[in-house]
Amino acid sequence: MKNLLLAIALSFIGTPLLAQELKPRPDEMYDLQVPIGLHCMPSFASIIDVLARDFGEAPVMMAHMSQTTTMVWFTNKDHTTTTLVVTKKGSDSEESSCIMWSGSSPSGMGFSLNPNPEFPKAGTGTSWNET
Repeated sequence: MKNLLLAIALSFIGTPLLAQELKPRPDEMYDLQVPIGLHCMPSFASIIDVLARDFGEAPVMMAHMSQTTTMVWFTNKDHTTTTLVVTKKGSDSEESSCIMWSGSSPSGMGFSLNPNPEFPKAGTGTSWNET
């Protein structure tokens, strides 16, 4: 299961918009495969317990990437630590959750949302992966 999650994680890095029809990439975009260590547990509940107990973190944002894959961002109250967790359910309904990335920000910018995002109209940017 860990190898499956690693493969999924690396596919997110190389192809960030899997759900959309792909268009030709910009010339300056390139693939980069890097070794990455994952810290996995057998369930999402166990990851929640560890992050709450050891770091005071709670889930603050979730992205359902497919029916079987969910990405969840955690942060502590002061936003000085942040953790990205990917949870994957297999065909046998077995669940595995892995910490993909974690870090700290003494300035409290470990997690922040744009309060007023300005979304560009599709077709006005690079046109890469726009539908």
